[in-house]
Amino acid sequence: MDYSAPRECGLSKAEVDSLAARVAEHLSYRPGQDLDPIVSKLGGVIRIQDILNFNAVSSGSIRVQGMNRFEIFLASHTGPTRDRFTIAHELGHYFLHYVYPNQTGRPVQHLEAQRYGTGRVEWEANWFAAGFLMPANLFREYFRTLGGSITLLANEFVVSAEAAGIRCQVLGLS
Repeated sequence: MDYSAPRECGLSKAEVDSLAARVAEHLSYRPGQDLDPIVSKLGGVIRIQDILNFNAVSSGSIRVQGMNRFEIFLASHTGPTRDRFTIAHELGHYFLHYVYPNQTGRPVQHLEAQRYGTGRVEWEANWFAAGFLMPANLFREYFRTLGGSITLLANEFVVSAEAAGIRCQVLGLS
């Protein structure tokens, strides 16, 4: 099967952030919730790739065969918070670089995002992941409630302290 590489969706950072929060709300996602049921609900599966076999298969982190048919590949040597961000990042590729283009008349048949991609496409997926896992309004509310503690925010949203810190900076909270 031939896969296309993702192309920039063209949405601004704020638009991606807002879209991610709306997707999370639509899927009834709550901060800290397990992402496996969300992926399943969307028709996807998560596969773990052993570090020793990383080069034995394609280097893609997500492979989309069609609407509601995709695979997300995680490394076996990463931890739970890293995996959560990776899953949300790959969902970003799915929504921004597969679903959105197909809804806006720029059809994509099959999509594969590379594991170590760079550039705006990856930024867009990161923006989506942050907006999905840490919706701006809720994050601001928790920031106030938790006294701005990065550690407590990271624990509440089940993300790394680094991700919570970056979210604070992006939202102008630090």
